[in-house]
Amino acid sequence: MDQEHQQGHGRWQRRRRRSTGADGRPAATGRSVWGSKMNCKKVVVLTMLVWLGGCEVASRGPGATAPADKAAAPVKTAAAAAGKTGVACPSQQFDAFLAAFMDDVAIQKAFTASPLQSETVDANADPEPRPVTTMLDATALRFPVMPGAQQQKRDGLVLRQTELNGDKEVMLAKPDTDYQMSFFFKKGECWTLYRTRDDSL
Repeated sequence: MDQEHQQGHGRWQRRRRRSTGADGRPAATGRSVWGSKMNCKKVVVLTMLVWLGGCEVASRGPGATAPADKAAAPVKTAAAAAGKTGVACPSQQFDAFLAAFMDDVAIQKAFTASPLQSETVDANADPEPRPVTTMLDATALRFPVMPGAQQQKRDGLVLRQTELNGDKEVMLAKPDTDYQMSFFFKKGECWTLYRTRDDSL
């Protein structure tokens, strides 16, 4: 009986050693290790799902930036042709533009080139009068640069309009006098006065 008891006790000790580590704590079995690995994988997968869900919500948020190919392209309107003062182009048709330009100083300021090419005649030049060209910057310009329709009527001025290579020339003259003033406009996003010529002596 003692021998059988010793043999049984030895088998029990071997099983105990296999089930415990060197420090006496229970050793992890294949089942428990596999279970812990599965738990880690679940945690990683859940973490990724939460992270991806957060990215999707952020992408749909009010501060999200639209893709470049779907971004709204700027729309050109009359305001896009505004001058430096933010005044919208009154018309692409020259006759309508000219009517507004003559009677509105704000439009004249917005659609007059700076510097403005100004041509005059020096009547005191020797031996004879000679043309003089100056470039007037914003500080030298005086408005209105062109009299309005009512002023032209009061002064007895006659308006004549011609075209050359797409540019427009508007000449104001007073019959039976030497008064003759010309205004030259060119077309861009809007019409712009870029040159004046005073042929008066």
